[in-house]
Amino acid sequence: MNSRSTPVARLVSAVALALVGLSCMSAAHAESRFVISADGKEVTDTQTKLVWQRCAMGQNWDGKLCAGKPTKIGLAKAKEMGTAMTPAWHLPTKEEMVSVLDKSQKKTKLDATAFPGAPGVIFWATQAGSTDNLNAWLVNFKSGRVVANTHKANYAVRLVRPA
Repeated sequence: MNSRSTPVARLVSAVALALVGLSCMSAAHAESRFVISADGKEVTDTQTKLVWQRCAMGQNWDGKLCAGKPTKIGLAKAKEMGTAMTPAWHLPTKEEMVSVLDKSQKKTKLDATAFPGAPGVIFWATQAGSTDNLNAWLVNFKSGRVVANTHKANYAVRLVRPA
């Protein structure tokens, strides 16, 4: 900027630089929260100490994003899915699922870098402390809404485990 620029031009430049700095800090913050596994199939959330499957069940990691459509299943089957895996995974609680919601995202309410190609669909979540199949939560990753629901429908599944 030269010495002949007006005070308004200098102010506009200062505001623009501040906005660029804020957007870089926001991106760096999001990147530092989620750590991608070497094979790209898992995401560790450094805030909650949870490891998430990067793709919904039914999707496959193709090296760039989650490809395919998520499988929609009933609650009882969804709760059983991760128990046979090593290490054991589980259907997330409502609180665990809500912890990764990012309402600043437009299409899907998940971090686009950590969860590329994530579908904006409804996912199952459990009620913390409940072992029955009568009550469950639904987390909509398109709208960000969280609602209670009975077990009588089929929805998508994303499993989680402790780090």
